[in-house]
Amino acid sequence: MKLSYYIKAFPYSEKPGYLLLFSTRRSSKILLREETYDAILSGKLSTENESALLKLGMIVPDIVVEKAEVLGMLDEINAINDRLNVSVIINLACNFRCAYCYEGDMKGRHYMTDETARLLTEFIKDRSAGKPKINIDFYGGEPLLSLGLIKSISSDLRSFAQSKGAEYSFTLVTNGSLYKRRVAEELVSLGLYGIKTTLDGPPEVHNACRPFRSGAGSFETIIGNIKETWDIAKIGLGGNYTQNVYEDFPLLMDRLEKDGLTPEKLHEINFYPVMKNPGDVSSRVDFTDGFMSVNEPWVIKAGTLLREEILRRGYRTSKVSPSPCQIDLNDSYVVNYDGSIYKCPSFIGRKELHIGNLREGIKDYRTSHKLGLYKNDECCECVYLPLCFGGCRYMTYVRDGNIDSVDCKKPYLDAALETLIKQEIKYKRK
Repeated sequence: MKLSYYIKAFPYSEKPGYLLLFSTRRSSKILLREETYDAILSGKLSTENESALLKLGMIVPDIVVEKAEVLGMLDEINAINDRLNVSVIINLACNFRCAYCYEGDMKGRHYMTDETARLLTEFIKDRSAGKPKINIDFYGGEPLLSLGLIKSISSDLRSFAQSKGAEYSFTLVTNGSLYKRRVAEELVSLGLYGIKTTLDGPPEVHNACRPFRSGAGSFETIIGNIKETWDIAKIGLGGNYTQNVYEDFPLLMDRLEKDGLTPEKLHEINFYPVMKNPGDVSSRVDFTDGFMSVNEPWVIKAGTLLREEILRRGYRTSKVSPSPCQIDLNDSYVVNYDGSIYKCPSFIGRKELHIGNLREGIKDYRTSHKLGLYKNDECCECVYLPLCFGGCRYMTYVRDGNIDSVDCKKPYLDAALETLIKQEIKYKRK
C-alpha cells in the first residue's frame, strides 16, 4: 500500500507526536502518530492500521490507478446523480438596489411569461426522465415578485412528479423582504425545501449595501422575517463582504444571537467576498470594489477569520469538500426569464455563453464551455485537483473576458487549507 497522492499532512501542535492528514479526494481526516506515517512511507504498516487507513482513502494500492480514478470523478458523479437541478431566473425585477449586484443594468421589469413557464415545465418533464428527484432553485431579481408563477410551476411539477413516483422540491434565493410566514407556509405545501437569504453585516453596513430601491434600509425587515419563519423551511444565511467591511461581520452574529436566532434556527451561514464585476454591458459602473481571485491575501485572511467566528458560535457552515464547477455537471441547467439556457447563473445575459433555449433545445456545448478543462498536465499533478477541478469559470471570465483557462486555487489552498481543516476539528459538530 502507498500513501495516497491526494494527501496533505500538517503538524498538529495540539497533540505532540501526531500529524493531521487530510484527503483532498475523500474529504476525510485523521490524527496519525508520526511513526505510523513513517511506516506508510517505508512500506511497513501493520495490517490493523492498513485496514482503517484504506477505508479513509489515506492509502491506496496503486497511485497511477488513483490518479486515473480522480480524473474520472466527475464522470462518476454524473453517472450516479439521481436529481435534475434547474435554476430558474424567474424575473429580473427587484425591490432592492444592491451596490454590487452582478446582474447590474440587466435588471428591470423583465418577467417570465406564462408561455415561457409552460415551455419550462415541458423542458423539465422531458429532462427528468429516469430521475427520481426534481429540484428547482428560483432566482431573480427577486423571485417572490413572481409568487403566482412560482406557485403555478410548482403545482404542475409536483403533480407530475407524484404521478411518476418521483419527488419534487424547490428552493428560493431571495432577498428576504417578502418572505412572510403566510408565504412560507403556502410554498411549503407546494414543495419548498429551504431558502437562501442575505445579510451583509450589521445594520449600518447591510443597509448601505442592500437598501430598498427607495433608499430605505432593509436589515430590520429581513431579520424580522427570518425570526417569523425559521421553523417552516430551512434558512441558509449568506453575506457578501468587501475588504473594507468584513471585520464588522462578527457584529452581525452578535445581533443574531441577541434576537434569538441561535444555531439550531439557521441551517447554515456562509459569508463570501464580493466579486469585481466584469467590464461588460451588465456591470455596475459605479461599483469598483471586489476581488478578482481567491488567491488575494485579504480574501484568504477574511475567509478564515469569518469561518472561525461562525463555527466558534456553534453555527454550521460549508465543509471543505470537492467543489466542481457547475459547467461540468450534467443535469444541471439555468433557465433565464426569456427561456434562454445557461450553465451558470452568473452567465445570464451573456449571449456568447448561452447553450440554447426552451424552444430549440440545448446545443452541444462541450467545446464552447471547455468541458474537462482541468484535464491538463498542471492540474493532473496537483494534490488539490479533487477540491477544485479547475475552479470557477465565471471567475476566469471576470479576469480574462472568456472561460478558456482554469481558475487555479493552489495559492489559496496552500495558505488556507490547514486552518480550515483544523477549524473543523476544533469545532467538530456532534
